[in-house]
Amino acid sequence: MIDIKDRNKPGGVKSLHLSRRVQSVSAGRALAIPILVLFQLLGFIAEAEAVGGVSNSKVNVLSADTVAKGHIELEPYFSAEFIDDRHKRKRYGGGLRVTPGVLDFLEVGVSVNYLNVEDANLIQAKNDFGDIHAGMKLKFIDEGEGNPFSLAYVAGVIFPVGDGAEWVVEPAGLALTKNFTDRFSLDSDFAVGLVEGGSWSLVTNTGLGYYVTPWLQAVVEGAYAFESVSGGGDVSIINVTGGFTADVAEWLTVIVGVTPDLYVKNEDRMVVLTAAFTFAF
Repeated sequence: MIDIKDRNKPGGVKSLHLSRRVQSVSAGRALAIPILVLFQLLGFIAEAEAVGGVSNSKVNVLSADTVAKGHIELEPYFSAEFIDDRHKRKRYGGGLRVTPGVLDFLEVGVSVNYLNVEDANLIQAKNDFGDIHAGMKLKFIDEGEGNPFSLAYVAGVIFPVGDGAEWVVEPAGLALTKNFTDRFSLDSDFAVGLVEGGSWSLVTNTGLGYYVTPWLQAVVEGAYAFESVSGGGDVSIINVTGGFTADVAEWLTVIVGVTPDLYVKNEDRMVVLTAAFTFAF
């Protein structure tokens, strides 16, 4: 399954471009961050994701960059899904991503979804432990070595935990990063999944980011997800994401996004709010 039910999880909102981090946080910035988060999450306080457990530099789309060898990222993340159906369902989720840099060009990681709550006007709230996502990223073309872009192989697996969940193996995917300037960059990814029961899925994302200040990156993304369902009823989703990443400190990045569905087939339309806090050590 395309992780359609968890498709805007920011567990992977993810990697730190350490070279872009500033060394200190001004008083103005320290005040600006909570204000920005408040406005984005007003009223509450997961999107199509290619592979879980690995890092990125925007909101959902994966980057080709990897966590530096000997370093680790810890990222608690949260989401609120508002589903457009007759029950007006809402889902609230939370989890933790742990991603160490194993080699200069290789990272592995896991996202554990420890909170998965569903509520509706006519349905009693249900609480479950969410699925576990494991992934790896292997960078084999590096823009920093004079190449026109960076490219990485990504793969992963989803371990089902909740009732009705299915195994998903994602054996093949790519993540591309192109830095046009020090401020303007593009990331794009895709991954193919093999779903328990004989189905298959495809998820692809593309995102643009622009640093409006040395520490604040505005982000816009688009995503497409498809799942082939045995016996018909294939699922398709197209959505967009607007948000930002804020380098609060050299060791902390705040990520916030809002993702409305533009088109759905055989799936409920929804709007998803996400927030994540990436700690780099």
